[in-house]
Amino acid sequence: MGQWMDGFLAKLEENRQENLAGGGQERIELQHSLGKLTARERIELLADPGTFEELGSRVREFRMFLEGEAKLSPSDGVIMGFARINGRPVMIYALDFTVMSGSIGDQGVWKIAELVYMARQEQMPIIGMFDSAGSRISFKGGYVGLNGMGRLIRNYCNYSGIIPQIALLLGPCTGPMAQVPVLSDFLIINEKTGFLWLGGEIESDDAGSAEFHMEKSGQCDLIAASDEEAIDLAKQLLQFMPQNCWEKPTIVESTDAPERKEEALLDVMPDDPKFTYDIHEIIELIVDNGEFFELKEDFAPNMVVGFARFDGIPVGIAASNPDELSGIMEPDSSDKYDRFIMFLDNFNIPLVTISDTPAFPPGDKWERMGVIRHGAKNLHGYSHLTNPKVTLVLRRSYGGSNIVMGCSKMGPDFIYGWPTVEFAPTGPESIVQAVFHKELAKAKEEGNYDDVYNFFLSILKEHFSVMTMGKMFTTYYTVHEVIDPRETRSKIVKALRASLNKREEVPEKKRYIKPA
Repeated sequence: MGQWMDGFLAKLEENRQENLAGGGQERIELQHSLGKLTARERIELLADPGTFEELGSRVREFRMFLEGEAKLSPSDGVIMGFARINGRPVMIYALDFTVMSGSIGDQGVWKIAELVYMARQEQMPIIGMFDSAGSRISFKGGYVGLNGMGRLIRNYCNYSGIIPQIALLLGPCTGPMAQVPVLSDFLIINEKTGFLWLGGEIESDDAGSAEFHMEKSGQCDLIAASDEEAIDLAKQLLQFMPQNCWEKPTIVESTDAPERKEEALLDVMPDDPKFTYDIHEIIELIVDNGEFFELKEDFAPNMVVGFARFDGIPVGIAASNPDELSGIMEPDSSDKYDRFIMFLDNFNIPLVTISDTPAFPPGDKWERMGVIRHGAKNLHGYSHLTNPKVTLVLRRSYGGSNIVMGCSKMGPDFIYGWPTVEFAPTGPESIVQAVFHKELAKAKEEGNYDDVYNFFLSILKEHFSVMTMGKMFTTYYTVHEVIDPRETRSKIVKALRASLNKREEVPEKKRYIKPA
């Protein structure tokens, strides 16, 4: 090998060593002292050993003539490439906080934009890890990277629903870059180090924190106690989804008997319908090995969403939770439900809805919050689903809930109901008060109000019972089959198997226009 090539190889090796050093040992030690891994350590932990192939490693901050000397900027603060996670090809990038506090520069933002485009071309998921002080500022050149930011955001938006997008917020992320994690399908935040803020005044102690974006803004899907846990959650999450929208998720071999009966299901629901129960108890009794991967756990907890498996088949579960606000469908729960079922449909993941809800809450407070338009999103969204859909109704199915939660004629493939189900236009108690008010007023004067009230209520409950309505297969709200609660798991497994190869189409159009 001649000296001519020696020179180039020496420059290449120098470039590699500079990249590995990042912002220098002092900055690396500072990163560790903050409880954070470096960008390269994060990628090494996320990717299968030895599979990460870096792209764009030569890129540096670029300054035009007379703009001054460029700062030391290995990889321009963005480490990216392709790798495998549990054997699956993925695109990965991580912002390097050791390099100018992870500030996004003109070249770095274009690197990420190009990687998103490449992920779409290669039809594989993309995972981004954020740890950035925001947009980089040059006193001579002003803000940099905003042109590339437009391309990055457009790519994220255009390829949404084509490739899965997962974001891990492991440090600060502010300014225009704060929009990118939220544009992703799922956002995981390190509760100790994550901070997400678009801009403006901070008025609360928890502003920008993981808890803030989980409980208040609803933008966080999962909270982790460390970088390591966040990365592990991302790996788990990825297992439930396919590589892209043209594929189906992988069915794994299950260690849980598909025909398993659960006697404990008979004891979850209280005898008195005035009392509540936690829907998690039912979910954990029917899914494979009791394993439920919940999302947005502390945001609108009256609606529970997450992933699980039935006989190895990955599904998304959306369930009303009577233990929280009686399981009502208010604006936040409607938004939570809508986004989740859209993701499932895009990536061919079956949907299992579990319904026990008095539907949408009435009154001035809720109307001012837009309960109608938020609920309309669910009606519009569910009407366009083409993925396999199985509905399980447990107890109350009042008002609009029997439509929103996949009952009636909204297109579910199979609807099962426990014998405890009541279908009604509103709660039977309200109907008794409205229809029999004269009889109740007379009974109150005569001192036998409770007896008269309970008499009319029992008649209505009998009328609205699925055991009565089930005699009319299509005329009223009903189910395809009333089942023994102990057989719930086996019924869902069989329904999912039957619908895996279904073909369902909606009318051809350029796009649908969802309610505001």
